[in-house]
Parts: sequence; structure tokens; C-alpha cells
Amino acid sequence: MTLITANDTLFVDIENSDIDWIGRKVTGEHSGTLNLSDGFVIWNGKSITGGKITFDMTSINNKDLESPEWKKKLEDHLMAEDFFFVDSFPHANLEIKNHRQTVDESSEVNNQIIANLTIRGITHEIIFPLEISQSKSIFYAEGTIDINRTLFNIQYNSGTFFENLGDRMIYDNFTIQFSLQTKAK
Repeated sequence: MTLITANDTLFVDIENSDIDWIGRKVTGEHSGTLNLSDGFVIWNGKSITGGKITFDMTSINNKDLESPEWKKKLEDHLMAEDFFFVDSFPHANLEIKNHRQTVDESSEVNNQIIANLTIRGITHEIIFPLEISQSKSIFYAEGTIDINRTLFNIQYNSGTFFENLGDRMIYDNFTIQFSLQTKAK
């Protein structure tokens, strides 16, 4: 067994990591996947002290539409200037600034990541919970993040910016569910 020592750089195993998304609108929701381009985290022996995860925005994939025509239409629209504008911004980045642990009243340790998220060239700090586990020299992280798309200039059919959308309104928050693992040391 290889020990993970202080200030080790652990590389994300992009083949064995999953990013799922859910976007909601008044009349329902759509869901799909997104690929990672690469990523790493810095482990100081007790917690994550830094790192960077790069998302391949050109890989947006819809999973819930059965019609190939409607699936392609939605994927193309999500990649267009109305949404993630992948021609100009093919990657989104999560730059990890810090990791903190809190202990709740039942003595359970809760992990939170503090990071800068950059989408469409716009950066905002986000804080999100995650569960971390380890098996030998491989680390696993799982969690869910709700992201307000309007902070990144994605205003298409947002009730915050447009009135009288009726059932065409798309909610501002979308959800990312992730399951990441590092490569073995």
C-alpha cells in the first residue's frame, strides 16, 4: 500500500469519474452528463488544500430525451451562445481554494470545498459539501452542487430577467452531481 503523504498531488481519474447535470423548467426537467478534461487535487495529509478540475463543455450530453432529433436540438442549444457558448468557452473550471471540516451536533464530520467556478469566462466563489473516502491510495469524492446560471450571464428564459414566460420559464439553478476518484499512486 502506498501512503499518501503531505502535499501530494492526486490526479483525477477522468475515465472513472462521473458528472451528471439536471436543468429544471416549469414543465419538467432535463438531465445528462458532462465529461472532464482533466483535474488534480492537492492533499496535505488531512484535507484538500487546492486543485483544479476542468470540464469539457463541448461534451454536454442529454440522457432523458428519446428522440434523436430533440436530443440533438437540446444539446446544440445548451452549447449555443444562449447558454454555455462553447465555441468561445469550451471549458469551465473549478479552482479549489480550500477545504474545511465542520462537526455537527451528532459529532459527524462534514466536508466543504471553497472554490472559484469559472463558466463563460466569469468567475464566482462557491462553497459546497462533499463526502470524501479513501481506499488504499485512491480517493473518492461525491457531492451535489446547485449553481445559479444567471451569475454566469446565462439568462435565457430566466424568470429573474424576463416577464410573462409562462410555461417557457427555465429555473435559474441547475444541479451538478459528481462522483470523482483519483488515480492510484
